Amino acid sequence: MGVNHPNGIIKNLVAIIMAGVLGIYGLIVAIIISGGVAEPGANGNTYSEYTGWAHLAAGLCCGLSCLAAGAATGVAGEVGIKSTGLRAELNHAKASRGMMGMGGGGGDIVDEGDAGRLYIGSVTILSFSGAIGLYGFIIALIITSSDIYECDYAN
Repeated sequence: MGVNHPNGIIKNLVAIIMAGVLGIYGLIVAIIISGGVAEPGANGNTYSEYTGWAHLAAGLCCGLSCLAAGAATGVAGEVGIKSTGLRAELNHAKASRGMMGMGGGGGDIVDEGDAGRLYIGSVTILSFSGAIGLYGFIIALIITSSDIYECDYAN
């Protein structure tokens, strides 16, 4: 697509950028969780079992939802890029076939035609697939922002 239609090169990067955002979600959750882990003090351990399970649940929630979103982004991105490229190639072939009788060369770069509408649909699907990871990220933030219970050794 980039050889015959150089305007479409940037369109190919959208799925890659959206997949990179999913990795940033995991990095943010890891930083928040690591900030909640406390080392044992003179009185013993202050990191309770409840907090440990909450941090595990938050990490798994964000990680698994971003894994699913990454798979959906990969599939939707590949199909969207291929279909947009094929549609632009078809429009290019139709335009160059019509120009052959007029002495126009087939190597000219022409407009992609209605491939832009197909691209808008594929970006919409990509945004919905990325929303899966965003939902997991929000739930992980809610879990990590809940009350932290410290260990009680008075018993």
